[in-house]
Amino acid sequence: METKTIKVGIVGVGGRGQQLFKPLKNIPGAEPVAICDFKDEMIDRALKYLGEGFENIKRYSSYEEMLKSDIDAVIVATDPDSHAKLSMQALDAGKHVLSEIPALVSEEEAKLLKAAVKRSSAKYMVAENCCFWAHIDAYKKMYDEGVLGDVLYAEAEYLHPCKALLDPEEANKPKTWRSYLPAIHYLTHSLGPILYILEDRVAEVSGFVPEKNPVEEAHPGPPNGLAIIKTKKGVLIKIFIGFGINHIHGSMHHYLLYGTKGCVQTARGNSADQGKSVGCFSHTPYLKGYVDIPVYYDYPGKGAGTHGGADPIMVEEWIRCIRANEEPKLGIDYAIDISIPGILADISSKEHGKMMQMPSFE
Repeated sequence: METKTIKVGIVGVGGRGQQLFKPLKNIPGAEPVAICDFKDEMIDRALKYLGEGFENIKRYSSYEEMLKSDIDAVIVATDPDSHAKLSMQALDAGKHVLSEIPALVSEEEAKLLKAAVKRSSAKYMVAENCCFWAHIDAYKKMYDEGVLGDVLYAEAEYLHPCKALLDPEEANKPKTWRSYLPAIHYLTHSLGPILYILEDRVAEVSGFVPEKNPVEEAHPGPPNGLAIIKTKKGVLIKIFIGFGINHIHGSMHHYLLYGTKGCVQTARGNSADQGKSVGCFSHTPYLKGYVDIPVYYDYPGKGAGTHGGADPIMVEEWIRCIRANEEPKLGIDYAIDISIPGILADISSKEHGKMMQMPSFE
């Protein structure tokens, strides 16, 4: 077990970067020491958000200069099209990496990133924070213990109507990646937890998009997309990502697993119900319908944090893996498995739903 304190820097300090960096001050064995962004005003804004405990953070406008410092690890929280490049730079400099999702934006980047992980002594982990929600952990335990039997079919949705994020003029903010990235590329929050629960890998992908685009001017995108996936275990998965829909409750995630012995899913309805689950199980005599399962995003007795408390738990797991010299479960193969299918689904949607084979990156 490593006793050394892990000195951590971050590149990209928008809202997401701030949320991942702040928990470090309360994680044993970790120390936030450096912050990098090419815009001084972004660093100023981030330090104001981070507050007490971050007064002595070293500021960098050059990523290369930060990597030359004595930091041990880097959180990459920039726009998606730079995640792989910045992660590879850090790995080649011997720095451990926690990369935001999607981890990469092309098959070529997948090959290069995997090669960088292989030749580096540092640990790589992808920041799929939805795997660290309490109800996802509960589903995994139920699956591992055989409560669901063999899972035959799964669903996931990420509904986030965010015109203010898609349209920079409406939001009076600079253009973000949500303005140009096809929504289905961002299926990681949906596919990621399902593959994590099933310990499965993708075999085939087919993609479709609706003919109508209700936010054409803001996101020619397309802002909505559907992926149909078959895994190596033979499970069918349907995923819908909706950034350009009329959904009154704002951001919402939905998960469903149908097994030979039972099924479990997040409840639909008002935003207050998010994370609440329902299930139906063959081992329960005379059951006539779904039963409530009172597990939510957060863990009982755990401290608060962004994204239902998932962010600090995820960052703590990354630090634990580094100090224990243990390969993260959400390592490079998992990062590729949750990033490439969105790219394939986008290609497939332009070819009338053609079934695409998942490439091998072994």
